[in-house]
Amino acid sequence: MPELREYRPSDFEDLFQLDQRCFPEAIAYSRPELAHYLRAKAAICLLLCEGQELLGFILGDVTPRGSGHIVTLDVSPEARRTGLATSLIEALQDRFRALSCRAILLEVAVNNRPALAFYKKHGFSVLKTLRRYYPGGLDGLLMGKNIAGVNTKVTKF
Repeated sequence: MPELREYRPSDFEDLFQLDQRCFPEAIAYSRPELAHYLRAKAAICLLLCEGQELLGFILGDVTPRGSGHIVTLDVSPEARRTGLATSLIEALQDRFRALSCRAILLEVAVNNRPALAFYKKHGFSVLKTLRRYYPGGLDGLLMGKNIAGVNTKVTKF
């Protein structure tokens, strides 16, 4: 049974290596980019590990306007479709709620069909297209989800 735990600085290299495996080179975070997000004051990073093996992680933060923001969700290719991503996103969503966030936002590449399907399954909707958001001119989609109540409007960060 995988263990859900908080990020520790000693986990950095494992997170970096997993991110490199999960995304194309142009989209995966560089070491300085990943370190920047992890050092942010409002960063929340949760890991799922089995023994010493990192199976997946989710990195998010709370925006200045009080929304939760998912920076990245990475699951080892060998561990996909096992419910790990769902466990990670639900755990981060619980953290965001505890911090009084009313919505969660994220960006995803328009051509990442598995991620789009996953996020839609978990209640996220496309809010707008982000033209040429990714390297090489690839468009992104801003997606959002209300977590405070049915009538709460998603706010942008």
